[in-house]
Amino acid sequence: MCGFTCDLIDFDELTAEQKKTLMDNLQQKKRTLQTQIRDINTSLKGIDRCMKKMTTKKKSKRRG
Repeated sequence: MCGFTCDLIDFDELTAEQKKTLMDNLQQKKRTLQTQIRDINTSLKGIDRCMKKMTTKKKSKRRG
């Protein structure tokens, strides 16, 4: 979506205030996405760890 927006905006026609507002909004979106990526990566690591435990079966030492 942001790439599409960048293609439509003529940055030369923006005022300094409009450029600042746009830059602030884009930086906020970037920080939000980076936070989401960190959270997703943390979740993926937990899932990978769980899957690894499930596939690594320990032999029973019980004697019968």
